[in-house]
Amino acid sequence: MTGQTGATKTGQVEPYRLWFEFLKQAHRDQNLQVDYEHYQEWGNFFNEEFSSWWSGATWRMLFAIDVGVRVYDQGEVPEADEQALLVRLPLNKNPKQTLRDVQELLEQNKAGTALGKISQGKFALSDGYERAFLKYLPNVRVMLRCYSYWLDNVELHNRERTSQTAADFYTWAKSRDDLIIERKYKYSRPRIPFAVAEYAKQILANEKPDEDHKRAFKRYLQKARNLAKNASMGVFPGKY
Repeated sequence: MTGQTGATKTGQVEPYRLWFEFLKQAHRDQNLQVDYEHYQEWGNFFNEEFSSWWSGATWRMLFAIDVGVRVYDQGEVPEADEQALLVRLPLNKNPKQTLRDVQELLEQNKAGTALGKISQGKFALSDGYERAFLKYLPNVRVMLRCYSYWLDNVELHNRERTSQTAADFYTWAKSRDDLIIERKYKYSRPRIPFAVAEYAKQILANEKPDEDHKRAFKRYLQKARNLAKNASMGVFPGKY
């Protein structure tokens, strides 16, 4: 179990993962100019996977976010922190008693009185992201995947590029969804928006696509490109 466990379960890391992934895609986009000087401290992010890039002290140094309850990696040395307690939880003790002990420790140390004092590093998510961005994370993942396929199809003309991108996304999402269901995996099933699915199925069947469905898909693409553009300039998610 790694030091990221608590953060991953609470979903607090996901906005930063999406920032990282959109920035990587912006690096691929010939029409965007990434501010590499601004991102100098991120290192060669475009050659790394998020899991390895995020590990260790990366998130503490760049974002200074509070990831909540977490398990430390073996050999990891905890840093002094005025807003957290370092405790040892025995695994050979009744969990109910352990919880009571933890509750008592929290009360003794006036837990909850420091709310709103979470520090921020040099890189912070844009103001107001909690209201809409966090609510629609599944849609943002759709945008990211579509944008990646859009960049893969760079050699195609605009109309063909749009339709091929929709077909690529739907083929991937449907295949993954079917696999998860068939093998009863506990993975999250990919979101496949209705309009996107209908547009892609019409393309794959060589049928004339419904214009409303096509426009809906193009909105996903445009929002994705806006997010990538924001990331390239050092802002995320920003207005998209």
